Amino acid sequence: MGTWFNNDELFIEYGTTKAVANTGGDYLSYGELREIELTIDLTTLTTSPVIQDNNTFIGNGSFFIEQVEVVADVAATGGTSFSVGLIGLDRSTVDSNTKFVNALALATHDAAGEKTVLTVGSTGAGSGIGTVPTNPGYITALCAGTYTAGKVKVRIKYRGFGNITK
Repeated sequence: MGTWFNNDELFIEYGTTKAVANTGGDYLSYGELREIELTIDLTTLTTSPVIQDNNTFIGNGSFFIEQVEVVADVAATGGTSFSVGLIGLDRSTVDSNTKFVNALALATHDAAGEKTVLTVGSTGAGSGIGTVPTNPGYITALCAGTYTAGKVKVRIKYRGFGNITK
C-alpha cells in the first residue's frame, strides 16, 4: 500500500507492502568471515538500480569486503550481464552501481549451480571488493539486456577491520 520516511529518516512500510518477504539478510557464519546473502531474480531487473531488500544494508567503516560469491540457482537466459551496487540510505544517492559485482557476463550463470568467486582484480569484481565501505546504503542490482529467466544468490563476505579489543 505505501511507504514513507519518518522524522528519524527511517524508511517505513505499511499495508500490503510491509508483508513482502525479505530476499536477503546477514547470516551467521563461523570463522573469520561474516556473510550477507541476497537472492536476486534477474527477470525483475532493469537498466536502473533496484533496491534488493529494504531491511538489508551495508554499514560503513567497521569492516573490510573480502570477496563476493555468485551462485546460479536458476539458469539465466536472455540478458547479457548484471551488476550489484550500493545506494545511499536516502534511497536516491547512488554510491556505485558496480560496488560488488561489475557487469558479470551471462556465461558465468547460465547453468544452475555455477559458482563464481569474485576477489580483487578478477573479471566481474566490483570496486568495493578489497575496500572498507565509507558510505552506508542498500544493496541494488541492475542488468544489461532483458533476462527471461534466472535467479542468483549473491554472498558478500566481509570481516572486521582495525584492532580487536576486549
